[in-house]
This record gives sequence, structure tokens and C-alpha cells, in this order.
Amino acid sequence: MMKQLTKSFFLYLGLFLAFALVLSCIQLYVNANALFGSKSSDANYWLTMSKTITPDNIGRKELIGFNDKDIAELKTWKEVKNLYPVVSNDFKVSADGGDFIPFYTDMYLEAVDNDAIDISDLSEFKVRDNVLPIIISREYLNLYNYGFALNQGLPQITEDFAKKIEVNINLRLKEKNLKYTGKLVGLSDRIHSVLVPKQFLDSINATQDFSKAHQNIFTRVLVKVSDANDQDLIEKMKQKGYESNQESLRSAKIKSKLFLVLRTIAMIGGFIFLLCVFMIINFIKMQFLEQQEAVSIKYSLGYSPRKMVSSISRFFSINLGIVLVICLGLLSVGQYYLGTSAISNGLLPKFIHIYLWPMIIIVPLVVYVVVNWLIYRWLVKSWKF
Repeated sequence: MMKQLTKSFFLYLGLFLAFALVLSCIQLYVNANALFGSKSSDANYWLTMSKTITPDNIGRKELIGFNDKDIAELKTWKEVKNLYPVVSNDFKVSADGGDFIPFYTDMYLEAVDNDAIDISDLSEFKVRDNVLPIIISREYLNLYNYGFALNQGLPQITEDFAKKIEVNINLRLKEKNLKYTGKLVGLSDRIHSVLVPKQFLDSINATQDFSKAHQNIFTRVLVKVSDANDQDLIEKMKQKGYESNQESLRSAKIKSKLFLVLRTIAMIGGFIFLLCVFMIINFIKMQFLEQQEAVSIKYSLGYSPRKMVSSISRFFSINLGIVLVICLGLLSVGQYYLGTSAISNGLLPKFIHIYLWPMIIIVPLVVYVVVNWLIYRWLVKSWKF
């Protein structure tokens, strides 16, 4: 009796550990997707791609930029949902503050389709009355406020105040110079650049003498993908010598390593589960062998072997369901604690994934059918009643 209790204890302990490992991995997978983003057709991630600068292409725009062939090939990548070439200025640009703000700087301008800009209201992003609307990266304003302004003893400025500042934008073209009043209309979290309306930049570029080697060359492309962590995409970029936002690629590497660890743990949990099922089958077999005489008497009295096997299999399946309930209960407590803790920062769900609960029925049912079938076949083949 004591021996059977010890066997049962270790059997159910093994099942508990197996379920804990597998279910925890599934929930951690859900949590990881919540933190790093999931691979779904609805998800949109943006990467700014450029070519890696090497001694062979340095200073050569026709080699460092994306031509029509490169863009056509990028569009065929299944990982790419859409892409937007970034147009840069082909003339010299400078800015100064006039009499109000005594500064002068050379600068650059870029443009991209409005569909790629992460500002909802672009009604002011049009050139009117010699006013050139500008969108800059939010990082640029942060660099000024938290780096340059503090070190130089200059006042920090808010986004609203920055939109009120007007500066002179000087374009030095082939035949004439143009001066516009630059006005900030928004800050972009997606594009690290100084953006002006694409139609305006295209029209100015068209007045300049392009080198034939520079025609339709885009130094960067903005790419929309479903999953920035896609290893196939990262591998293709590596093979083509393309670079992208290091932060996105860094999170992709972290997510990839994390999922690799989770898959390994889940495989270990699955192996333990199969081992436990094997132990259940042998445990039932041993019960029949140890009680062969009693079972034979029952058979002679009219008991059906199938019903006897079903009865024992049902007993183990019910116990299996109880183990699953305990495991999911503990997992729910842990998930709620994690989801409401400060470390999750509101990014993690408070409850375990809803699809985990049906396992309370599915797993015992599958185990019941498999074990019942295997034991009955063994009994019929090996045992003469």
C-alpha cells in the first residue's frame, strides 16, 4: 500500500512539473509577444533601412543608395508589407535665426510619402505663402533639451513653443537662391530626419542637374513589416548588406533568444509529460498483473474487460484534470501578480490566456482515450481470460 502511494505521489508530481513547464512556457510566450510585439498581419513595425557603409561605396551615392532594382527586389520580400523611399535634397541647404535668434547652420532636408508619417493631422504640412513646414524627429528636440541646452546654459523649449519659432531656410540652387520661412508643424517618433513636403522637394530637385548615376537613387527606405523580429528578414538584410534601427534589431535578438529558451523548456516539459503517460500505462498494467486472479474472477462473473480498463483509465484522467486545475490556478495567481506589479508597467495581461483553460478537459480526455486504447489492446493480446 505504502509502495503504491509513493509511486502515485511521484507520478503526479512528475505530471505537475510537466504541466507547469509547458503551461508556463505558453503563458510566457504570450507575455513576450505583449512586450515585444507579435507576428501578425495586423501588426505594423517600421524599419529605416540603409546600406552599410564600406570602403568600396563610401561617398558614392549610386552604390550607397537604393536604386529601382533594389526597391523592386525589396517589394518581393514576403516580410515587407510596404516601403517608402526617402528623398533627400540635391542642393545645399542652410538655416539661420535672423535677427531674433543669432545662429547659422548647414542642414539637410528629406521627404517621404505622407502615408508613412506618424502624425495624424498633416493639414499644415503644405508649402503656403513661402512658409516651409517642417517635421523633425522628437529625438532632435530631446537632444537639444537634455543635452545641448543644459550644457550650454540655454533655455529648454517645449513642443508647443518650438512650433512658434520661425527660422530662415536658405536653398542654394543652381541658378538662384531661395529663402523660405521654416516652421515646425510636428514631431515624429518614427522617422529620424528633417522632413519637408515630398511634392516640394521633388519639384526643387527636378530643377537641379542630376548626375545620371544618381537618378532615382534613394539613400534610405522606410519599410513597414509585420514582425521586426522575423529572423528571415534579418538574415536577408544581413546578406544584402542592409542596416536598420539598432533598437528594433536589438529587441528582435532578445525576443529570438527568449523564444529559443521557451521552446527548449517546453520540449523538456513535453518529454516529462510523455514519460508520465508511459508511467501511467505501465502503472495500470502492473495493477492488472498484480490483481490477475481477482480480475479473472470478475471476468468469469461477467465483468467486461473493456469496462474494467475504462474504469481505471477514467480514474487517472480525473486525477490528471485535478492536477491541471491546481497547475492553472497557481499559474493564474502568478500571472495576476506579475501583471499588476510595477515591473510589468501595464504591458502584461493580468490573467492567463483564455485558451489555456480548455486544456482541463482536452488533455484528460485525450489521455483517457489513448491510455484506454493501449491498455485494452495489451490486455486482449497478452492475457488469456
